[in-house]
Amino acid sequence: MTRPGLPSVLPPAPAGIMPFIVRYSGETPLPVRLGRDRVRGRLRYADETRFDRDGWGTLWERVALPPKGRRGSPRPEHVHPYRQRRAMLDLWCQICRRPVDPDYAGPYLFLHRADGGPLKEGERTDKPPVHVVCAGVSVQLCPRLRGSFAGAWVEHAPTWGMKGAVYHPQTLDLHQAGVDVPLESPYRRWTIAFSTVVELQGVTPLTPADLEDQWARLGRDRLEHEFERIAKLAMAA
Repeated sequence: MTRPGLPSVLPPAPAGIMPFIVRYSGETPLPVRLGRDRVRGRLRYADETRFDRDGWGTLWERVALPPKGRRGSPRPEHVHPYRQRRAMLDLWCQICRRPVDPDYAGPYLFLHRADGGPLKEGERTDKPPVHVVCAGVSVQLCPRLRGSFAGAWVEHAPTWGMKGAVYHPQTLDLHQAGVDVPLESPYRRWTIAFSTVVELQGVTPLTPADLEDQWARLGRDRLEHEFERIAKLAMAA
């Protein structure tokens, strides 16, 4: 029987699988005290460590990383900043944590909710790429994709900037929350980031029918076998 809003070619996604980037109830934001780095002219944590910034010098949200057995229950609508950043930096699959292309030659498969039309050249996203097989899991389990998805093959996905909360340089009060901040923006110095944003270059859009064709070519038996393997990888992440 066809499941409403889901491709009939796909076997059911394994029960209990959670994408690598999902945040859990026990992974709560950690308390921080903000200050001003007068030498570098930027926001800082009063007890800042070298792990609080990325390679571009951007300050990142501190979120707990408890052991796997103490993470709590999954929150599929939220992502963990560290795991999202790592997946984007190394172009790991957001579902199973493996490199989407071990040779880093591309192309890379990105998914998105189809309400806004196809992905376009130069578009930005903070959703890491996926394998073709993992895409078959994602469209079933991800609330934002269920019933409305499309994709694109992307040749390059360089870092464009960050999504985060921008603070006022003088008062250190919150100025804007959940905004995209380019790498070259002076506001990045006063931002606490919670996700990396990449720019999609060399885009070949894929319709749901295109993706269904790719899944059909793999065949149901192989998809079922791969789904089981992905479940083991995701559970171990």
